[in-house]
Amino acid sequence: MATASAPDTIPVGSAPHSIAIRPDGSRAYVSNSGAGTLSVIDTAAGVVTATIGVGTGPWAVTVTPDGQFVCVTEPGSGTVGFVSTATGALIGTVSGLTVPRGLAVTPDGTRLYVANSGTNTVSVINTATRAITGTVTVGNSPETIAIRPDGLRAYVSHPADGTVRVINTLSATVTATVTGFDVPLGVAVAPDGARLYVANSGGTAVSIVSTTDNSVIGTITVATSPAYLAVSPDGTLLYATMTDADSLTVINPSSNTVTHTLSGFATPHEVTTTPDGGYLYVANYGDDTVGVLRRPAAITPDQGPPSGGMTVTITGRGFLGTTSVLFGQRPAKSFTVLSDTVLTAVTPSLSRTGAKAAPVTVTSSGGTAIIGHYYYQLLPVIDEISLSSGPMTGGNVLTLTGRRLTGVKYVRFGTLMAPATVLSDTRITVAVPPSVLARSVPVYVTNKGGVSNSLSYTYVSTAAITSISPASGPSAGSRVVNINGTSLSQVNSVTFGGVPALSFKVMSAIKVQSITPPHAPGPVAVVVTTSTGATATAPHSYTYI
Repeated sequence: MATASAPDTIPVGSAPHSIAIRPDGSRAYVSNSGAGTLSVIDTAAGVVTATIGVGTGPWAVTVTPDGQFVCVTEPGSGTVGFVSTATGALIGTVSGLTVPRGLAVTPDGTRLYVANSGTNTVSVINTATRAITGTVTVGNSPETIAIRPDGLRAYVSHPADGTVRVINTLSATVTATVTGFDVPLGVAVAPDGARLYVANSGGTAVSIVSTTDNSVIGTITVATSPAYLAVSPDGTLLYATMTDADSLTVINPSSNTVTHTLSGFATPHEVTTTPDGGYLYVANYGDDTVGVLRRPAAITPDQGPPSGGMTVTITGRGFLGTTSVLFGQRPAKSFTVLSDTVLTAVTPSLSRTGAKAAPVTVTSSGGTAIIGHYYYQLLPVIDEISLSSGPMTGGNVLTLTGRRLTGVKYVRFGTLMAPATVLSDTRITVAVPPSVLARSVPVYVTNKGGVSNSLSYTYVSTAAITSISPASGPSAGSRVVNINGTSLSQVNSVTFGGVPALSFKVMSAIKVQSITPPHAPGPVAVVVTTSTGATATAPHSYTYI
């Protein structure tokens, strides 16, 4: 049974940069930027079977979804070459580009997006006619491109200005500029399209961007500067090449933690996976080889509550004939072997003496191995909410204080949900969502540790006055006036012409009884104020006579 292995190497051409694999997984294509060629690797045999001349300095490479063509950028000549996978020959080029670098093809295979780093544009190429059909102005020196699985958005990195531009592929316009990166280089989109990952090559972090609103929603700290990224086809692992450290970092996106740091590479540039995710291919720019290794073992998710009951997916190999899955010293509540490389297990509860970081051990006919660790997390706790009530329209910002709040993505208000901003492990803020009903709801949060306790929040309807009776009285005051309306149960102030009533009593949600204060003759406004600070004014004045 194996969990990870050192990479095998396949000699290719000079200074390999980019790798693309055919959809059937049978061939890998490597751009040799120092040799002007593409190396064709038979993935089953692990050898180069052909070398194709494509022009000086080929850089980024991709394969069309139908597997018929390989497309490669050539920055020096300002072209994109099209290579037939059937004949292994260069069958055409698209000219008119300026220092083209990164490229990506749409999921339907109809369009190719190419980053022109020399003119701060992205060209759109029709793959059938091999003609440029559009040009999108972006930021300074665009570098790499990734396209969302639905094909509706393209993401372009700009190391020179620390941004990522978002292109609407339907309108061919930039719809957002995401800022705050540190020399962003590689970009990759999760298979479900919900997240964009950005490698901050000038720092030590991979940023996570929500593709819904294009906001940075998190960062993953890594040991050294990440360069290029790839996501496993099932979305359970994220790979980042560390060019300066000659290593590959493996990240578990379910917890945003580093699970492996793999050595044995030489100035690694781009990384990609086979279509089934079983193998990784890494371009070793520094020693003219491609590193090939099996997918590292993984546990997803790798965190959960002490009570157990979480279903996790364990990937590795040699799982056929599995007889035992242990979390620390406790057996899984149940497990199911799906294939030689995948099994699922239901976590046991954490014992009183057990370690919160529990090694996950699998025993099969091939032996016993520790696959990784599963982390038992204590429940989040809410100690206080800054406001206990507010209007039905929502929008007011609450601060929740407590413990173990890291990892909270949403705050729940009964059945409603609102995005959380985590300020620290003990403080989060949230904008209250609107409610169609005036009611009290439980407020609670969830993270990998489980579901927190709840505190109450009350939605208060907006007070309104429909009538007052009587509508006039003596200037000496002391007249009983009934104020009729809606949502009056939280009235804590009544004024006549700005003067507080001598007294008032909330009779019900639709009636407040008040005693008028003395006032000079004439009409005055009758105003009530609620405990939330909202005010309501009577539609007709009260007249002192």
